[in-house]
Amino acid sequence: MPPRTATDTYLAKRGERLDISFDVDLGELIRGHHVVARGIMHRRQIRTRRIDPDLIRELMSRGDPDNGGGFIQWPGGSGPGDEEVTWTEAELHYEFVPALGADAQGFGWYWMLSVSDDVGTEYNENNGGAFDADATGVAAHGSRDLGGQISPAATRLTIRFTPPDDWEPPEPWRREIVVDLREGRLVR
Repeated sequence: MPPRTATDTYLAKRGERLDISFDVDLGELIRGHHVVARGIMHRRQIRTRRIDPDLIRELMSRGDPDNGGGFIQWPGGSGPGDEEVTWTEAELHYEFVPALGADAQGFGWYWMLSVSDDVGTEYNENNGGAFDADATGVAAHGSRDLGGQISPAATRLTIRFTPPDDWEPPEPWRREIVVDLREGRLVR
């Protein structure tokens, strides 16, 4: 298993760090590439623009004939409204090993995760996230939303993994990991 260079580089550029670190090879969850789980980042604050719904309706009703109509072009910048602070979902950070490079086309890379904890917190299964699709070489960093906030009362978090529909990974591969949230470590 390669060192976590891709993940550490990504986080360092943003001044962030993993709250719970571990390195576990989940196996070849997509054809020719292993997914290596590197750790969990709890929710964090980010700055976003507060969107004024009246302005959005006005802009959409006008459209823009220069870009096909119906698309919104924000007058004078990236978006209307004042900045506000919001929270991200908790995230699993991982790496594709080797990096996907040209294999990133289509959705053959789209493995899924589902989350549960010992206090019954509801987690959605939207599987939002991102990865460095342009990376080549040893590894590419990615992150996947866990589907909500981890409850402060939870002591164990279980993350289950499912490969893409058209792929049955060769054994061995991890179907789940369990994290001890109090001790901040992988249990199994």
